[in-house]
Amino acid sequence: MSDKTIQNPLCCCEYIDRDNERNHILGCCCNCVDLDQAADRLFRCQSVTQSQKTNMLLTLQDRIRAPWFGGAKRVATVDVIPILVLPAMLYTAAISLYCSVVIFLAMAAFLFYMYFHLRRTAPRSKFFFLWTIWSILFLWILFESTVPMLELLPEENVAFLLLLSISLFFLYKTKQFSQSCQAGAHSAAHDATDEDSAALLTHDEPEDAELGSNVCQLCRKRVPQRTFHCTPCQTCVVRQDHHNVWLDCCIGASNHRYYLLGCVLGLLTLLFGANLSLTSICHPFLIANVLGVHVLMPDDCTDVYDQYDIAVCFVGSVYALAMATCMALALLQQIFFISRGVTGTEWRRGELSGQRRHCCTNWRNFLCGK
Repeated sequence: MSDKTIQNPLCCCEYIDRDNERNHILGCCCNCVDLDQAADRLFRCQSVTQSQKTNMLLTLQDRIRAPWFGGAKRVATVDVIPILVLPAMLYTAAISLYCSVVIFLAMAAFLFYMYFHLRRTAPRSKFFFLWTIWSILFLWILFESTVPMLELLPEENVAFLLLLSISLFFLYKTKQFSQSCQAGAHSAAHDATDEDSAALLTHDEPEDAELGSNVCQLCRKRVPQRTFHCTPCQTCVVRQDHHNVWLDCCIGASNHRYYLLGCVLGLLTLLFGANLSLTSICHPFLIANVLGVHVLMPDDCTDVYDQYDIAVCFVGSVYALAMATCMALALLQQIFFISRGVTGTEWRRGELSGQRRHCCTNWRNFLCGK
């Protein structure tokens, strides 16, 4: 950072570009020499050189930024896709039933493609994390702008918002404590013996058989038992279960319980919100009366596509149910692993020593953080 930048700090919309010059995000399309030269060559019916195409792309990627404290932060091109694609898909799906079927199948295929594509090109991309954030924000805005105008009681809206807030709190804690989960392999080592210390191994130091099980072959460090290396995070994680792309963090010893609570409450929030929406826009029927509270379920939704705003709400509810299905499958997998006393990484590696213990013992150890 230059002396001028230190004396005159950047505002939230300024940044230092790839030419090490001070720039502003409002000038994203201004003063692009490569763009001017390419346009000039096109007017002269000349082909644009490959270097000009490359420089235009690099300039565009450098200028896509979001305002932030201390200077505008660069936003990767792939990270902008969820903000544009998700609303476009859901609003297109609300046109008709045929469009809904096609769009939801295309969305599933698109997410599978992005998952395998990013695993090869950018393992630590924020694409799926931003997709999750934008999905929650979009569904909440859609719910609050449409459903309360129908037949929703204020108490039901308050209950939904309370459940949503609690589930988001636990998911936030999951991501917050993922750093402790990664650092655990190092912090726990200071109080351990020399055998379990996280000291860096030299290449000349022998790796005997007894020590080999506690040494990360990638980090070249001694780590505690049941610690595994996460490739996207580029660090060792104590009792790693998996790297969660939707939260962009690892699930391990310090945040596993927060993750489980977040999944349970998130599943309840999605089901409750979808039920409130569907019973408001469809013809509901009463299935039970619990302590004076009427429990309704949607009955006939054949006419939801007659009005576009109602169709958008219906499509959002279906999308919420699809998210709830994926979360339920992840929750069932977690219940299976915890009952067996192993993490997801240990199960994939075939290290199944924990499943010899009783199911209740495994759950007690998990809840007590052992």
